[in-house]
Amino acid sequence: MKKAKMREVNFYAYETYCMVRLEERPEAGTLLAGCRDLALQVEQTLNMYDEDSELSVMCRDYRPGQPYEVSALLYDFLDISLNMARLSKGAFDPTVGALVKKWRIGSGEERIIDEKELTSLINRTGYHHIRLLPGKRAAMIDIEGVTVDPGAVGKGLAIDYIVHYLKNNHVEQACLDFGGNLYVMGNTYRIGVRQPEDPEKMMAVVPVKDRAVSTSSWYEHYFECNGRVYGHLIDPASGKPVESEFTSVTVICDKAVYADMLSTALYVLGEENGETVIRSLREREKGGLRGLS
Repeated sequence: MKKAKMREVNFYAYETYCMVRLEERPEAGTLLAGCRDLALQVEQTLNMYDEDSELSVMCRDYRPGQPYEVSALLYDFLDISLNMARLSKGAFDPTVGALVKKWRIGSGEERIIDEKELTSLINRTGYHHIRLLPGKRAAMIDIEGVTVDPGAVGKGLAIDYIVHYLKNNHVEQACLDFGGNLYVMGNTYRIGVRQPEDPEKMMAVVPVKDRAVSTSSWYEHYFECNGRVYGHLIDPASGKPVESEFTSVTVICDKAVYADMLSTALYVLGEENGETVIRSLREREKGGLRGLS
C-alpha cells in the first residue's frame, strides 16, 4: 500500500508525549481530536495519582467483601489485567500500586523500603484479592488497602480503543506512539529497539505492520543507591524492583494492551518461564495474541 499524506495530533498524557498520525482526509481533524479525547478519557479514569479518578475513588471507597460497581471502561481494564495476572501466574499483577507509590522510582524522591514496611505492603498485594461480578459490572475486593496500578496497561488499552475507533471510521493508515508504546496500521514501518546501555543507539530494527510494539527495560525510570541500580518495574513476589536476566524485553502482537502487559510480565519472568507463559497464552488466547513475537 502506498503511503498517503499524513496528519497528526500531539498531546501530553500518561506522563509522556503521545502522537497519533493518520492519512489525510476531509475529516482528519475531527478524527484526531476524537483520538486525543479517547486517550485522555482512559487516563482520567485510570490515573492512580489523581485522587479524583474513578480508579483512585474505587481503591479508596470500596469495602472488603462488598460489590463495588464500576464503569464499563474500568471494568474492561480490571478484566484484562486480572486475566493476564492469572495467565502469567502473577508475574504481572495490577495490585502492586501501593508498592509502586512507596518506591516512587522516577520521581526524584526514591528511597529504599525497609523489610518491615515491605512485608506490610506485600500483604496488601495480590490479584487473587479481586473478583469481578459480570452481572453487576462490579469488583469485589476481600481485604483493605489494595491499590491497583494501571502503569503497564493504560497506554496499551488507550491505543487499542483508538485503533478500534479509527477502523470503525474506515481509516486505513495510521501510526500511534504513546511514549514508546506503538501501533502501526496499513503500512509496514521499521521500528527501532533501543540499546538499554546506550538508549541513543538501536540494537535492532524490526518491520511491523498492523501490530503493536511495547518494550520494558530498566533504563526507562531508575535510581542508583550504594552502587546499585533500581529499575521502576516491581516484582510482585518480592515487592522490590525486578532483578531481571534481561536488559530489555520487546513484544510485538496484535493488541497493544497485550504487548504492554506482556513486556512487563516477561521482564519479570525471565527466558525459560517466559517461554512457558507465551506457549500457554498462544493456546488460550489465540484470537487476541495471533502473531505474538
